[in-house]
Amino acid sequence: MRLHIFDVDHTIVGCSTVREFVMRGLREGLVGPSIGFYMPLLFLRYAFAPGGVKADGTSYPFLRGVAKSDLEALARSIFEESLLPRIHASVVERIASLRRGGGELLIASSSFGTILEPLAEHLGIADIVASELEFRDGRATGRLSGEPAFGQGKRRRVLAYLETRGIDPADCSFYSDGWRDLPLLQAVGEAVAVNPGRALRRHARGAGWEILTTAPSAKELLHA
Repeated sequence: MRLHIFDVDHTIVGCSTVREFVMRGLREGLVGPSIGFYMPLLFLRYAFAPGGVKADGTSYPFLRGVAKSDLEALARSIFEESLLPRIHASVVERIASLRRGGGELLIASSSFGTILEPLAEHLGIADIVASELEFRDGRATGRLSGEPAFGQGKRRRVLAYLETRGIDPADCSFYSDGWRDLPLLQAVGEAVAVNPGRALRRHARGAGWEILTTAPSAKELLHA
């Protein structure tokens, strides 16, 4: 069995899905203005946590009390208006080619699973490893359920998924743009750097990895 794993932000789509989620949530009143205080703290927490980030405490208080149904509706709106126009056609072609070759597909992203579900459905990808919001009685608690799929956390989460499926990491490929995805890129049999930054590009060249550079989407060209 061959499993092909894809990151999302700047890999499948040319934007940050969480940023789109936050900006749309602010406009629609689902995300409180306190996010302006918490987001820099969250950025620092993730940026300086080389071993991964544990799901402890109330990490996302600006989402506390928001109905799951409202977040799912927001995710559908974001997909249709912001993500769909930014999907990289060449990556979709690669996904289609891998599927024709009999490969299975998995999305692995540090973004929220709730945000990614419409995209996964559009691409015909059944399984997602992502950072999952915790819900109680149909409303967000402001916490994550389990470990965030970020850095070493993404590696651990994906390897745990592979173990449950009986899949050898050597039989997997992983497509990502992110230097912080290096732990998982190094754990699989085939690593592909998609639109990599300078550090990941240098590493990919040294390791002999494929480098996939996509053409900008129409929406990216309009915002250039």
